[in-house]
Amino acid sequence: MRNLFLFFRKHYFIFLFLFFEVLSLVLFFRYNNYQNAVMFDWTSGISGGINSIYRNISEYLALKEVNFILGEENATLHARMPEAIYLADKEILDRNDTIYQSEYRFINARVISNTTNRRNNYLMINKGSLQGVEPHMGVIIGNKVVGQVVNVSPHFSWVLSLLHKESKLSARFLKNNQLVSVEWPGGDYRTGEVKEIPKHLQVVQGDTVITSGNSEVFPNGILIGVIDKVTNHEDENFNTATLTLLTDFNGLGYVEVVVDMFREEKEQLKASFKEL
Repeated sequence: MRNLFLFFRKHYFIFLFLFFEVLSLVLFFRYNNYQNAVMFDWTSGISGGINSIYRNISEYLALKEVNFILGEENATLHARMPEAIYLADKEILDRNDTIYQSEYRFINARVISNTTNRRNNYLMINKGSLQGVEPHMGVIIGNKVVGQVVNVSPHFSWVLSLLHKESKLSARFLKNNQLVSVEWPGGDYRTGEVKEIPKHLQVVQGDTVITSGNSEVFPNGILIGVIDKVTNHEDENFNTATLTLLTDFNGLGYVEVVVDMFREEKEQLKASFKEL
């Protein structure tokens, strides 16, 4: 400390000179319009260059996450290709080539509006009835749940998000196929709630919940989320659990509308059963 004090004492005139030099420059540029404008342009250029470098570095560091997401979605798309279908019996193929018939097809769409901070959230996509979109069709991103179509126009569709009090998914646990239901309790857009968990079922943190396939909205096996915390209800017939949703609802860009190719046949069969 003593040496530092002696150093400043010995060279105080240099620091005093620098102080007055800076002060004079500040006053000079502040009270002279032309010089002030030149200084502003110069500092703006430097600031813009720094921001550009920072943005480029940030985008580069984000490439790993972007590539991961693209890889997941490509894997999902490849799984839907005919080449990914395993032919268990070629004899059946020779007699009836409808073994290749797909149960679902997918319509790619861009999200043009979306909310996550309300109790009832919706999103709008840029595909409508002219592209084959109809109400009650499921909407996914990659292999994760987004919501279901509730209304369409010729060129756009209104989608009820999973983040809505009226949204209720028929789901099951991946590890044992036990049926449950999933809802969104409101609040955090990353957290859902699993209901109707049987008392005997052992559920632990990290268990995966997927769609059950029991509705015409979503195919079987679409990812919903992973268990975060289980709540045991002693006085009730079922337990509940909080769920970390796997879909990033705050970052939706492009989604897919799920078209059930056998939907009309299923509805006709149900209608005939009700008439009996």
